[in-house]
Parts: sequence; C-alpha cells; structure tokens
Amino acid sequence: MADVKTRTALQKRIGVVIRKQREARGFTQEGFADPIQMHRAYYGALENGKKNLQLSTLERVCEGLNVPMSEVIQNAEAL
Repeated sequence: MADVKTRTALQKRIGVVIRKQREARGFTQEGFADPIQMHRAYYGALENGKKNLQLSTLERVCEGLNVPMSEVIQNAEAL
C-alpha cells in the first residue's frame, strides 16, 4: 500500500495533468468548474493537489475535458 507521501505526490501530478489539459482547451478554472458542476475553489484545490481525488470526481473532470481517465493517470505517472 502506498504511503501518504506517495499518494500526495500522485495527487499533485494528477493536478498538474488536469491543469495542462484545461489550459490547452482555453478554460479558466471557473469557466471549467461551472459546467461540470463543481465549485471553482474545490476544483482549484484538485489542481493544486490539496484534495484527495475520488475516482468519481476524476471521472467528472475527465468527461469535462473529453479525455480518458487512463490517459490522465498515465500522464501523471510519467511526470
């Protein structure tokens, strides 16, 4: 089982990946968070790796970005 430090690092890397994907699509945090029915501050905390990301939340973000969850995870692992 991954220790807390490893999980936190993965959260941060996933945040980096979803930020890059969002920015590549020209969205602000608020402009992206609103359509996926997520508060901007919560979404910002996800991008900053400050919130533990549940799979259902990652799925909602990925659907909004139109990118497979597997791609986000693979890109995060490659960082």
